[in-house]
Amino acid sequence: MTQHPGHAVIVAAALPLVVRHGTAVTTSMVARAAGVPASAVFTAFPDKAALLEACAAAALRADEAVAALSAIDLTQPLETRLTSAAAHLRSYATRVLLLADAIPPNRPRLPEPRGDSDRHARHEEELASLREALTTLFEPEREFLRLPPETLARVFQSMVLSDAPTGPAETVPTEELVSLVLWGALAPP
Repeated sequence: MTQHPGHAVIVAAALPLVVRHGTAVTTSMVARAAGVPASAVFTAFPDKAALLEACAAAALRADEAVAALSAIDLTQPLETRLTSAAAHLRSYATRVLLLADAIPPNRPRLPEPRGDSDRHARHEEELASLREALTTLFEPEREFLRLPPETLARVFQSMVLSDAPTGPAETVPTEELVSLVLWGALAPP
């Protein structure tokens, strides 16, 4: 099934609106933000539920975060690389969490789109692509690391994503989180 040509533009315009308004977002709001007639929204999506599902799928995509991680200069010190990486990971996690908060979990389950039956597997693929990019950041110091870069990338990813800002709760400052990964939990004597 081919996508409507305006699909990506409409989803990109809808994402911030869905985060702000949740399921109360209207198709006319989305059309205005996308700069298209309201009829174009209904041509691209059969209904608002399908638009919300497309927004959720787009929020889970990690390609922007992977590109940002891949652009980090490997000649910088590891601490600098990981601080940049943590900022990109937190931005990704915040986007996902904000959208999850905006779309209530008790909404009716929609059938998976044809040809796209395993959302969990897709999300795991996105997380794996993030881990690969993080592994690359650890590679230049491989001979000095206590654990393989792949393991450190998994641990770092878990720490950062689990401490993503989700509201008024305080998060560990990025520099402290990186220091914790690099030097451990004990303060120097």
